[in-house]
Amino acid sequence: MADVVLGRQIQLAVDTISEAIDGADGFQNTHQPQHYESAKFSIEQVVFILEKIRIMWESILTRSTYRKSMCHVLGSVFSRITRDMLLIDDMAAEETLQLQGLIHLALENLSSLFLSLVENDDGSTKFLDHDTWTQLDGILPSLKKFRKLAELLDMSLKSITACWESGDLVTCGFTSSEVQNLIKAIFVD
Repeated sequence: MADVVLGRQIQLAVDTISEAIDGADGFQNTHQPQHYESAKFSIEQVVFILEKIRIMWESILTRSTYRKSMCHVLGSVFSRITRDMLLIDDMAAEETLQLQGLIHLALENLSSLFLSLVENDDGSTKFLDHDTWTQLDGILPSLKKFRKLAELLDMSLKSITACWESGDLVTCGFTSSEVQNLIKAIFVD
């Protein structure tokens, strides 16, 4: 019975956040001020909803159930935003920087939530360092892809190609068609 209720709560959270992401209109045309503001507002709504969920769930769920449930919700969030951004078929130079900024905004504003998911057995203060990001990438593969997308949006064609050839992008979860479409969106006039 409890699993059914938790499952409904997770689905409700995913649906609510999905509606907030819908307000970004696919993150299209963020180089135009009104589109950027809509996308930014959507990201801020997503962060607000996730923080409310964190506060509620962290206080009533066991640690393992909380982590599993929150990772499920976050996985769907990062997958959806990444997918929407990768579906943009033409990006102005300024737009790539705006999209990168939106990704960074989400990551920065979710730092307390991320820290609530990592193990910290020694009682020390947690902060987002390389080890923490590595641990988060392990439990949230879509986060790794989301973070890598931010890097790709500011890379040269040569650097993106090198990342693909090294296998780094595959490790982050990118498909060849996603990389090809991203390159076309950024570099083809």
